[in-house]
Amino acid sequence: MRVTQAVRARLARLLDEERGAVMMIVGLSLVVFLGMLVLTVDIGRGVAFKRQVVNGTDAAALAAAQQCALGNGSVAAQNAANTVLAQNVQLPVTISGIDMPECDSPQGIELKTVTVTTNADIEYFFAPIFGVADGDIATHAVAIWGVASSANPIPITVDMQQLNDCLIFPGTPPEPDQELECKLEYPKDTLQEPRWGVLDFEHWGDPDAAPCSVSAAELKNMIDAGGYPEGAELQDPGPTMTCVDNGLSFSVWDSMEGHTLIFPVIDIQQSTGTVKPGSGSVPCGGWEIPDLQAQGKDCQIDTVAVIAWIVLHVDNVDQNGATVTFDSNTELTTSGGIPGGTIDFGVRAVRLVD
Repeated sequence: MRVTQAVRARLARLLDEERGAVMMIVGLSLVVFLGMLVLTVDIGRGVAFKRQVVNGTDAAALAAAQQCALGNGSVAAQNAANTVLAQNVQLPVTISGIDMPECDSPQGIELKTVTVTTNADIEYFFAPIFGVADGDIATHAVAIWGVASSANPIPITVDMQQLNDCLIFPGTPPEPDQELECKLEYPKDTLQEPRWGVLDFEHWGDPDAAPCSVSAAELKNMIDAGGYPEGAELQDPGPTMTCVDNGLSFSVWDSMEGHTLIFPVIDIQQSTGTVKPGSGSVPCGGWEIPDLQAQGKDCQIDTVAVIAWIVLHVDNVDQNGATVTFDSNTELTTSGGIPGGTIDFGVRAVRLVD
């Protein structure tokens, strides 16, 4: 069959027609443009919002763990988590779950955990064109709390036996808002005691450093600064053997008055020294003191066993002859450092782990 001239002309016009191709290109360009809007606006906004939620959840877990560490209980921990989360996230977000075993009744010295899970919805602007109206953001954070194993204390000892005499026992720190008054005595050169209880932190952890000496200026500077320099925390008293000095001027002790400070707690039973009186250097341990005293001798402690930290507010410092006495009260608080110490006198630390 022959094709007429008119049919050929019509086919040529159809082959040369570009209006359909232009419409197709415009349509594809619109799809790509909308996709770019979804990527830059909706997904970008979602990523930024998720970052907020993650940071807010981390902060909420730390806030809850701190309340548990302070002994304030699960209700205070829940309230703190909600408050901190709202302060850190601009769009609506809720805590869908919070798990904090032992927050109300901690047992033992093992690390405790607080897990906070959050959920948030975000509405998209352009994604609904593709059938996605909103998105769900879920995240969680885990914080741990427990006994602080490092701290920035001042180098003045607190005898565990004196704390026990004040009804302050390891593992049973005071309740929130509870103050326990305690009178601590430091008799100079008393043989069975750690003399004036001044530690040489330059020999921290060295059981063979005695005799040692700490200058009054150095000790005053540490008291004025609130403790050992930040960033140089003393690690894990579990126990740590450290040299003890044999006396300083009363003005150093007087400078503690009115301060709240972290003190190293020592156990005389685990401490060491030399048998006195005697011209030799016969070693002895604090556990031998009763037997030595029965023989008319004693053990002069020169190296003490640091076993824990405690926070004390020094109310008043007095001097009676060579004996220094200060009245104090305990304050349950938190301290910097990695949790995991061995004895709990109320100095706690918190840390984010996940």
